[in-house]
Amino acid sequence: MSYCRLFAVALALIFCSVNASERVIYSASGGRVKSLDPALADDFASRNLTSAIFDTLLEYDYVDRPYHLKPAMLAEMPVANSDFTRYDFKLRDDLYFADAPDLHLPKSERRITAKDVKFSFLRIADSRNHSPVYWMFRSKIPGFDEFHDATAKLPAGDDSIYDREVAGFVIKDDLNFSILLNRPDPRFLYILAMPNAGIVPRRILQQKGADFAFAPVGSGAFILEKWIPDYRITLVRNPDYRREFFPQAENPADRERPLPLADRVEIKLIKQPMTSWLLFLQGGLDFNAVDKENLDFVSGAGGELSPVLKRRGIRLLRLPEFEIRYIGFNFNDPQLGSNLHLRRALSLAFNVERRINFFGGQMLRAHTVIPPGVAGHDEAFRNECSMDDLVAAAKELSVAGFPNGVDPSSGKKLHFTFDQGGNTSACRQLGELLAADFGAIGVEVESVLNNNPRFYEKLRQKKFQLFRLSWVGDYPDAENFLQLFYSGNINSCNRTGFSDPEYDKLYEKILTMPDCPERTQIYQQMAAILAEKCVWILEGFPISWMLYHSWLENYVPGDFAFNFYKYLSIDPERRNAARKDFRPLSFSELQRKN
Repeated sequence: MSYCRLFAVALALIFCSVNASERVIYSASGGRVKSLDPALADDFASRNLTSAIFDTLLEYDYVDRPYHLKPAMLAEMPVANSDFTRYDFKLRDDLYFADAPDLHLPKSERRITAKDVKFSFLRIADSRNHSPVYWMFRSKIPGFDEFHDATAKLPAGDDSIYDREVAGFVIKDDLNFSILLNRPDPRFLYILAMPNAGIVPRRILQQKGADFAFAPVGSGAFILEKWIPDYRITLVRNPDYRREFFPQAENPADRERPLPLADRVEIKLIKQPMTSWLLFLQGGLDFNAVDKENLDFVSGAGGELSPVLKRRGIRLLRLPEFEIRYIGFNFNDPQLGSNLHLRRALSLAFNVERRINFFGGQMLRAHTVIPPGVAGHDEAFRNECSMDDLVAAAKELSVAGFPNGVDPSSGKKLHFTFDQGGNTSACRQLGELLAADFGAIGVEVESVLNNNPRFYEKLRQKKFQLFRLSWVGDYPDAENFLQLFYSGNINSCNRTGFSDPEYDKLYEKILTMPDCPERTQIYQQMAAILAEKCVWILEGFPISWMLYHSWLENYVPGDFAFNFYKYLSIDPERRNAARKDFRPLSFSELQRKN
């Protein structure tokens, strides 16, 4: 309780200098911010913050579901040719980079044109930048791979190559340009809505050099005012942001207020979830993700929000994430890869309900590899290998040739290694859970905990039998998950080494298909093949539990709401009044069910 009271004192210091009528959003980063350069930001915290500072050609609709793209910096949606090998774009005519505080360029010199788009995309392909997201354009756009190879021979600072023509990026005038593709790709536009595709100012970047990653200037809704590493990032409203409104704003007056709605965003760079939780309880954060560590303090009977938090005006949202957790088989393993009944036995012995309880109810059972919320996910589909059935598992084990888990050729019990990336207590417990599940049918499991470099090296070399991993979708299309089983990806994202001619044929067919009922049907057919072949043991789809205070407006969490800060607003009077009544809560109060 004394810890909570200390936070109350700290909060008084934090808010004493805040203008009572100013709209300030308080949040936590959810991780260490390493870089705010779109070409270099590859972690969750860094990538999502770049979207507040840099604008993209396209963005996802903030409210509508299923997710769909809409123009951001563009005057209209791009026009594709009949085979999706060419996209024509038209920029808005009111786009300007923010004024760099140390340069003070006239607005006319900060106007954004098609050349800025070309420069921004080529930066990702520049081998001297070592961009971790070069995969976005690699092998896709004619001339980009050649540009990548050519830059490797140039000294740092020689950017003359950017002024040469690139076959796949054709500029018609300041506002109009076309992007050509090496092969048909109806999903290419998703790439352009990712935060890494943010448009950067060439002149400012070249002057700042490596410092640009820590003092970025873009054309997004906010400007970076201050960054104190490992402590705080402050964003302020960009007065030159393109004209945009949010007609679904909760406050009717805000529907006519240009975005962003907030004047300032204060982002605390907090490493410990418990620290964020305590800060949120006292009103120091407007919203906060529920971590497993504080789940017991949030959830009352039936998984509902605890009464004391309800009385404080706190609200709970549960959202399935666009992610799947799984245990993969090594299809190069002489026992696992060739014996379907053995894989089925292990999958049936896997107790999903125990994992759901282990994660505090923050996970949904998965019957298919395609997450909810996208075309191809079939809510009615039931995977018979995801049923927690020990009797059926024992029968499958006998059919596999290993009655009671014993290998007749040696007289010994089956023994498998189970690799994980990490050596946390959670990893150890998950290893123990798997050993208990498989032990129930007579199969032994050796849990192997690795550091991340060693773990991924094992996956690359296929030196494992069973491994646990997850996949987070990059864009809202089932293909992003189905690619994980295509034999052409065995040396990249296909970690198991699974190969099936029928599946490959269907995958190659859907690659060039636009969204349509036929493609959705094929997606479901492919998911059924994977269930039949038992390629993975499906652990589940994680669920995010998000808490927010009653004074926060327009909070609509989403997997692709990268630039959500511009929509958020607060009721200053309501927040100030609520904070005055807040008192520190003891842990015993939080655990009460009434």
